[in-house]
Amino acid sequence: MGRAQPDSREAAVVAMLGGDVVALGPIRETPLDYDAFFAHRELSRLDGEAVVNGERRTWSLIEKRTEGPHLAAPYLYGNGVRELDAYRSGLFDDMPDHIHAPSASGTLLEADGAITLWIEDVRHEGPRPLDAQAVLTAARDLGSMNGHWYGHPADEPWLFRGWIDRHGQPEAVERGLATVRRAHPEAVARFGDRLSDIERLILAQSRVRAVLESLPHTLCHHDTVGANVFRTASATVLIDWESVGPGAVGADLASLLFSPRRGDASVHVITSVLDDAIQAYVDGFREQVPAVSPAEIRRGVDAAIALRWKLAVDVIAGLESGDPPRRGSLPDEPPETAREELIELVGVLLASADRTLG
Repeated sequence: MGRAQPDSREAAVVAMLGGDVVALGPIRETPLDYDAFFAHRELSRLDGEAVVNGERRTWSLIEKRTEGPHLAAPYLYGNGVRELDAYRSGLFDDMPDHIHAPSASGTLLEADGAITLWIEDVRHEGPRPLDAQAVLTAARDLGSMNGHWYGHPADEPWLFRGWIDRHGQPEAVERGLATVRRAHPEAVARFGDRLSDIERLILAQSRVRAVLESLPHTLCHHDTVGANVFRTASATVLIDWESVGPGAVGADLASLLFSPRRGDASVHVITSVLDDAIQAYVDGFREQVPAVSPAEIRRGVDAAIALRWKLAVDVIAGLESGDPPRRGSLPDEPPETAREELIELVGVLLASADRTLG
């Protein structure tokens, strides 16, 4: 795989260090596990030593590289271009003090379309999976960010606008209905009468979309799962801005509350703080802009969760096949633990659907 030009990498390090860089030692590179599902993208930690303003300093930086469209899949490459555009647009210069994106010390778009970002190496201070306090803090900060950006112009062509379809997966509806309607004995044993609620939710996705489209909109990250939420001593930092774009109020909180899908938080933590997390988000949002009502925000959270019907179908399909479930952030988790977590998360999904659909 091709690499970014060394002089550009070194220039990014110098820009990050600031001051008078007298000497820059060898740059060490450590590959990081990241989106193994997608080929043609790499994430590495760069680190080394330098002499800056007469003092020796250690430093580290994250290098994120996406190959050009001749190699990377269109979905992956589109995400990479969007994040590049977001950084170059100056959008992240306008955020509340206590929530931000990693700072960028350099970007590169090569002739073949390959993209490299050199961004701040953020270290999460706290447990993973996220605990209750981390969820509540992130919820308030997400509300503050979404409120701060409420009314922000959303006409930039690079912004992502397909978030409802990405979660709602209309192309999978017919197969999903067939899975539910087979009423496999294991699915009946686990879900009983809730199978009909799952079918109702799938059939009502056009209504869920209508609710979301009717609500006030702001700019959203659209992928605020726990793995993308970092807590530092002074702020919440969100990584992976590949889906940034307009969305309904509450949509980012819905992503956070659905973090058990990947194992980024326990469903027991989420259910124990769900109402408090929504209130924290409301408080953060309305400190920035009180024009949006708590009821509208709660409706946005519930409807955005209700988009995620595919979770229920995936759980049912797993029960039918007998394949052990696996949550990406907890690869060594016992299968039965993962299954119980996901089944309880389906309960969260159906409760939100009930509130959305009446």
